[in-house]
Amino acid sequence: MAYKLIAIDMDGTLFTDDKEITERSLKAMHDAEAAGAYVVLASGRMAANVKELAKSLGLNSPAICGGGSQVVDKDYNIIHTCYIKPEIAKQVMDTCKELGLYFQIFEDGNFIFEKHTPYSDIYHGISGLNPVEDPDIFKREVVNTPKILIIEEAERLQQVQEILKERFPMLNIGRSRPTFLELNNPEGNKGVALKVLAEKLGLSQDELIAIGDNQIDAPMIEYAGLGVAVGNALDEIKAISQYVSADNNHEGVTEVIEKFILGHEYNE
Repeated sequence: MAYKLIAIDMDGTLFTDDKEITERSLKAMHDAEAAGAYVVLASGRMAANVKELAKSLGLNSPAICGGGSQVVDKDYNIIHTCYIKPEIAKQVMDTCKELGLYFQIFEDGNFIFEKHTPYSDIYHGISGLNPVEDPDIFKREVVNTPKILIIEEAERLQQVQEILKERFPMLNIGRSRPTFLELNNPEGNKGVALKVLAEKLGLSQDELIAIGDNQIDAPMIEYAGLGVAVGNALDEIKAISQYVSADNNHEGVTEVIEKFILGHEYNE
C-alpha cells in the first residue's frame, strides 16, 4: 500500500531546536506533494498561525490545527471545528484561577488572557496570533473556544496535568511542549482530526503516516497506518509508534518522507 498522506507535528518534530526547517526537509515535503501525497501540518498552533507558516513553506495541502480541534482545507477554510463545551470551559478557567495558572482561550485569530504576563509574550512570539488582554474574561457568559492552553514551568505543569485530568475526565489533556498543556474536547484531538481529513480525501488508514514527539501527537500516531516517533520524542510516544526516526535536529521528517513516500534509500 502506497502512503498518500503524512501528518507532521511541527514543534519538536519538523522544527529543529533552533526553530528552523532544513532545506532538505523542505525539499522532501515539496517532492512528496509533487509525487501526489498530502503533506499535512498537524500542530497545536491555531489555523491563523499555521496558514502563515504553510504559505511561507510553499505547501499546498490541508492542515490539522489547534491540537486537532480544527481541520482546514488547502486554502485554510475551516472544514471541521470541535469546541470545548462552554460550561466546561468556564469550569476549567475557574480552576486555573484557583491554582494561580496562566491560561489562554482562542477566538478567530486571537488568543485571549486575563492579564499580560511573560507567558503571553512567549506565546505571541511563537504563534504570531493577535494577543488580547481581557480583564473581564471571567465575566463572559459564554466561552466558545476550541482549546484552552496553560503555560507553566515544566515540573509544576506535570503536577497540574494530573489535577486537571482528575477534575476534567471529559477532556483530552496533554502536553505539546514541556511547558504547554493543551485541553480539548476529546473529539478535538489530532487522531480524530486525521480521521476526519482522511475520510474527506477518500483515504484509508493504511495510506496515512503520522509523525510526532509529544503527548498531543499520540492519537494521530495510533490512528495512522504508520505511526512514527522522532528520535527526541517522549518514551511513551516511541512505545506506541511502529517506527522511530532520527531526531528533529537530524531531519527525522526527511528520513520518513524519503523512505516511505518517495521510496529513496535515506542517507544522512
